[in-house]
Amino acid sequence: MLKRLQRNFMVLTMTLVAIVLFGTLAISYTATQTQLDNFVVASLDRVLDTTTPTRPYIGVLTAASGSDDESNFGHMAVYWIDIDHETGTTAFNDSAAIIGPRALSAVMNAASSTEEDLGYIPAYDIVWKRGEVPGATRIAVANTTGVGTALSYQLSTNIALGCVTLVLLGVAMFFISRWMIQPVCEAWSLQRQFTADASHELKTPLAVILANNQIMRSAEKRIPEEYHRWIESTGYEAKRMQNLVMSLLELSRADEGRTQQGIYRQDDLDLSAIVEVMTIQFDVVAFEHGLMIEEHIEPDIHVVGDRDALEKVVKVFLDNAVKYSTQGKPVDVTVKRVRKGRYARVAVRNWGDVLSPEDISHIFDRFYRSDKARGRETGGFGLGLAIAKAMVENNKGTIACASSAEDGTCFSFELPVA
Repeated sequence: MLKRLQRNFMVLTMTLVAIVLFGTLAISYTATQTQLDNFVVASLDRVLDTTTPTRPYIGVLTAASGSDDESNFGHMAVYWIDIDHETGTTAFNDSAAIIGPRALSAVMNAASSTEEDLGYIPAYDIVWKRGEVPGATRIAVANTTGVGTALSYQLSTNIALGCVTLVLLGVAMFFISRWMIQPVCEAWSLQRQFTADASHELKTPLAVILANNQIMRSAEKRIPEEYHRWIESTGYEAKRMQNLVMSLLELSRADEGRTQQGIYRQDDLDLSAIVEVMTIQFDVVAFEHGLMIEEHIEPDIHVVGDRDALEKVVKVFLDNAVKYSTQGKPVDVTVKRVRKGRYARVAVRNWGDVLSPEDISHIFDRFYRSDKARGRETGGFGLGLAIAKAMVENNKGTIACASSAEDGTCFSFELPVA
């Protein structure tokens, strides 16, 4: 649970950091792209505007002296073509730039085939713009290879910078998250230790109470009848307390198995046979509740795990199904290979009350009861499924619950096939 808490904290934090970081880098890249696009257009406008110098200045950044326009000139070298309005003849100016004949032909074809005044030719990485000058139509042409190279360099730099930053932040967040959950780990460890110690300490006095109660019950004839109900009540509550102590000990052992190796055995087990034996044991209990258990068990499915733990998990599933199933409805027990035969799945389905999504999300929590009144009636403590979940996970498996009116309530677990 604590590892999952640390993992969730890191995933959430790193996701937010990645969104902010790459969002900022994307905004920076977009701003640079817009600035460079404006720079190219300004360079084209320089030769289309007869009031500005057609050739770029060196060392001059602002508009011509006396102009109200405070924006910068574009300082790219621009080639232009003038098309005379009366004669249709063309004049070229290559004093600032030189263009090849194929590229020039592509520009002329593009400008003559569209009504747009601005265009881009990817094959030659050329941007052109059309405008009017006295007595002619002028087409200004600029090469944007340098602009594209600058943008590609910034994009690759941003991606590399973002990835390196995420890696460094991920390492830092790993140690920070460990430091943050350290108090929780210590408190959790103390709680587990207290549960285990308290359960062990309670075993002896409970055994004495039950033994004394049994002695008194054997001598009921010598005890006034009005005291018999107190003896019965004491024995019943002591037995419930003993069951709770044993459940807490099982839960403590399961918690210990999550942090220490060797708590649970790793034997080759015939899971099909284990489930079949447990089903036979519950046939009588199911019959007393007016139920029938239907088996759908594939033979000879082997897994690696602890026999006692897996028997207890199946017992918890069957016990819940028999307790809460509607009388007259069958309890379905299924064992089969799933996920291309790589996993074994054990499922126990009953047709009792449908669990809500909220109940399902907490059904494996400790002391959680979906129906508090029914929990008191059946004498449970809400620990059985929590113990089952811990045992399945300690055997390298997963556990799940699903419930609907059409498919009933199904508890299942999966383990890797041996």
